[in-house]
Amino acid sequence: MDLHYKQEVTVGALVLAGIGLFVAGTFWLQGNRLGGGGNEMRVAFADVGTLKKGSAVRVSGVKLGTVSAITFEAVGKVVVTLDLDEVIKPKIDATAKLTTVGLVADAVVVLHPGSSSEPLPADRVVQGTIDQGLMELGTELGDQAKQALAGINEIANKELAGNLNATLTAMQRFMATYSDTRRGPAAEMVATMDQLQSLSAQLESTLTKADLPSTLRRSDTLVSNLSGTTAEFTTTAARLDSLFQRLNRGDGTLGKLVNDSLLYGDLRRLVNSFQELADDLRKHPGKITIQVKTF
Repeated sequence: MDLHYKQEVTVGALVLAGIGLFVAGTFWLQGNRLGGGGNEMRVAFADVGTLKKGSAVRVSGVKLGTVSAITFEAVGKVVVTLDLDEVIKPKIDATAKLTTVGLVADAVVVLHPGSSSEPLPADRVVQGTIDQGLMELGTELGDQAKQALAGINEIANKELAGNLNATLTAMQRFMATYSDTRRGPAAEMVATMDQLQSLSAQLESTLTKADLPSTLRRSDTLVSNLSGTTAEFTTTAARLDSLFQRLNRGDGTLGKLVNDSLLYGDLRRLVNSFQELADDLRKHPGKITIQVKTF
């Protein structure tokens, strides 16, 4: 056989197998059987509630079937077809009850196959019963939810009312504090405004009484005098600078005195001589004789 042909056959077989598994899985999830051999039983209920196709059929607590079809025939009559395992052989006295299991209240059919020796005819529709409280469960849950929501709303409303009341009370105290002109921030603001008004009046009075043109003229005169004084200081500084330059060069008597070191030495010796003479006179006061000549 050609290799390419073998590959096509293999791929086709895998595709068909996948389709078959998909169909089988779909039927299994829906609670349908792929093969025959099972027992069917039809039960009429006044209301099926949350029962759906594929819901479990339990016998003595064991799942031994599923709901294969739900048919609405009239108000208060819904026929449910049960697909039972082969081990279950419904009898003529079989009974079925619709109830719920689990936390999520899944609807299931609880079947009692019966104890009679006569089998259930294939065309017989058994009248089922509904577990007490099944239909009331949703209403009860709804009422409980309403009560819970009402309680939550009441608590929330009380809390909200309390918060609003506290907020309004705080706002009233705040407004009362700031509207009191005798004390608090309002009094301080009023006093501050009075002081500003008084200061503004005093400033306006001062500006009105002041002779601004005369003041400006005096200011101009003062500025002119300051300018003249500055010029004189500049001239004096220039003269002093010239004098110091002449002293540094040794011009004039004072310049020679400052710069001539010989003259400085002579002056020092002269001072020392006078000092020695004064000391000698203090030690020998009679050493000096005074001669008086008469002409």
